Amino acid sequence: MSLTSPNRGWTLEEIEYDSGSLEGIHRDLETLIDEGGNARIVLRNIDGGLEGRGESIDRVQTESGALASRMNPTILTLGRIADVVRAYGEAVAQHAKAANDLIDDIETAHAAKEAAAADLDAAELAQRQCTPDDTAQTRNTAEQDVTDAESGLASAASTLDDLWEQWESAYSLWDEAYGAAISGLVRADGTTLSDSTLSAIDALANADSPAEVAEIWDSLTDAQRAALARTYPEFIGNLEGVPYLDRFLANKAAYDRVIEGGPYGEPLDSQLEQLGREVTDFDGQLLMFHPFEHPQATAAVMYGVRIVDDEGNPVDPMDGIANVNVLVGGMFSSLDDLKAWGASGRNLNKFANEYGEGVGSATIAWYGYDSPNLATEHVMGSATEGAARLSSTLRGLDNEVSSQVTTSVIGHSYGSTTAFLAVGGSPDNLGVDNLIAVGSAGVPDGYHAGWTGDAPMDYSGTQIYASRAPGDVVARYGEHSSFGHGMNPEALPGAVSFESDGGEVPSLGGGTEMAVGTPGHAAHDGGNTVWGWWEAGNGYLSRDSESFRNIANIIATGEPID
Repeated sequence: MSLTSPNRGWTLEEIEYDSGSLEGIHRDLETLIDEGGNARIVLRNIDGGLEGRGESIDRVQTESGALASRMNPTILTLGRIADVVRAYGEAVAQHAKAANDLIDDIETAHAAKEAAAADLDAAELAQRQCTPDDTAQTRNTAEQDVTDAESGLASAASTLDDLWEQWESAYSLWDEAYGAAISGLVRADGTTLSDSTLSAIDALANADSPAEVAEIWDSLTDAQRAALARTYPEFIGNLEGVPYLDRFLANKAAYDRVIEGGPYGEPLDSQLEQLGREVTDFDGQLLMFHPFEHPQATAAVMYGVRIVDDEGNPVDPMDGIANVNVLVGGMFSSLDDLKAWGASGRNLNKFANEYGEGVGSATIAWYGYDSPNLATEHVMGSATEGAARLSSTLRGLDNEVSSQVTTSVIGHSYGSTTAFLAVGGSPDNLGVDNLIAVGSAGVPDGYHAGWTGDAPMDYSGTQIYASRAPGDVVARYGEHSSFGHGMNPEALPGAVSFESDGGEVPSLGGGTEMAVGTPGHAAHDGGNTVWGWWEAGNGYLSRDSESFRNIANIIATGEPID
C-alpha cells in the first residue's frame, strides 16, 4: 500500500543504505590519508636529504618538494570527506534503520485501523437496523457493540498515530543528516566563502523539492549565486530547481575542469570527448553531468535551446519552447551512444517543429542510470535506480516550465521500463503529458512493491503511446522473461498504438514520402537481434523510420500519423 505520513506528508518508503559500504569507504579514506601523509614525508625527505649533485638531482628535489606541497590540500580534503562519511554512516545506522524498522508496524497498524473502522460501520448499521419490536437485550447488545467498536477504532488510531510520530521523527533526523552530508561534501575542499553563502549551501542541500530550491536560489544575491556557481559548479549544475541557464553554465564550467584534469582512460575519455562535440558543434547544453559516477558515467544533454541572444546577452533557455521531450535509452545504452541519440534529439526538434507548424521543441538526451546488460535486463534493479534519478529530473523540469509546455518522455526498450516506473510509480505528479514506448521490453507490472506497495501504477493525466515492430523479438523476449516488467504498454488502459513497419509520412516542406520500417529492436542502426544483421538508419529513433515520424507527429499534434 502507498501511505503518507499525517503531519509531514512524506511517503512511507524504505531508506536504502549500506552501513558496511559506508564503513568500508571511511576505512579506505583513512588508509589513503595515512598513506598520503607517509608519501608526503618521503617526498620531503627527498627534497631535503637526497645526496648527490647535478641537474637531475636538483630537479628531483625541486619537484618532490612541490609535489609534497600540492598534496597538503588534497589530504586535508580527504580528511573532511572522511569526517562527512563517518557522520553520515553513524546517522544512517541509527535513524535510517529506526525508520525502516517501523514500516511493517505502520502498515500493520494502518490495516488494523481500517479493520476497526469497518467493524464500527458494521456495528452502527446493526444498531440502526434495530426496531422497537426487538428485545431490550438485543438493543443493549447493539449499543454496546458500537461502544466497543468506537473504543477499538480509537485505540487503533492512537497506535497508528504514535507509530507515525516515531517514523517521522526518525526519517526527519535521517533527512537532516543526508542534507548535512551533501553540504559537507560540497564544502569539503575547504574553500573560504562568506557566512551567508555557506548558509545558502546548507539551505540548498537540505531543500526537499525543486520549488524550495528555486525559492532559496531566488533569495540569494547575484554575488552569492556567482560565488556558488564559480566555486561549486558540479553542485549547482545538478541541483533540480536551479534555473536551467545557471545549470547549463555551471555544468559547462564543471566539464572544463574535468577536461583539465584528464586524461582518465577509456571509456571515459572518449565519452568526454563526445560530450564536448555535442556542446561545441551542436549547441547542446549540459543539464546533468556526473562524469565519475560508478559504474557508469551519467549526463543529460538538452538540444534546441539558447542561452544567449544574437547580441550575446543571457536569455531564458525555455523562452518560446512549447514542447520538451526526454529520450531514455535501454539495455547497453551509455554516453558512448550520444552521437546517435543527440542526432535523434535534434531531428525530433526539427520534425516536431515542422509538423506542428513552427511550435518550438527542445529535447533532452538522458543518460542518468546504469543501464542493464543481458544478465540484469530481466529484473527491475536498473529501472528502480534509473527511475529515482529520472523522476528527479522530471520534477525539476516541471518546476522550470509553465503548465502550457507539453512534456513527453520517450523510452526505448528497457528505457520504457525505467520511464514508466518513474511516471506511474511516483507519489506525485511529475508533469508528464505523453509517455511513449518503442520496442518496449515490458513496463512495470500492476504495482511495484518498492514504490507503490500494493497500490497500482498510476498514469492518470498522462497519455500513453506505444509501438513494437512486427519482427522485434528482443522486446517480446524482454517482456515475457522478466521479473517485474511483464506488461505490454499497448495493453494499458487508454494506450494508443502506432506503426513502425514502414509507410507514408509527411515530408519536411510539404508532401509525403515513404518512411522505412524497423526490422527488429534497434534504436538507431541495427538488426533483428542483439547480435544479428546490421542495417543503417532503420531503428525506432532513426529520422527516416515510420516510428520516429509518428513520435514527432505525436509531439506536435497529440496524434500519430494516420
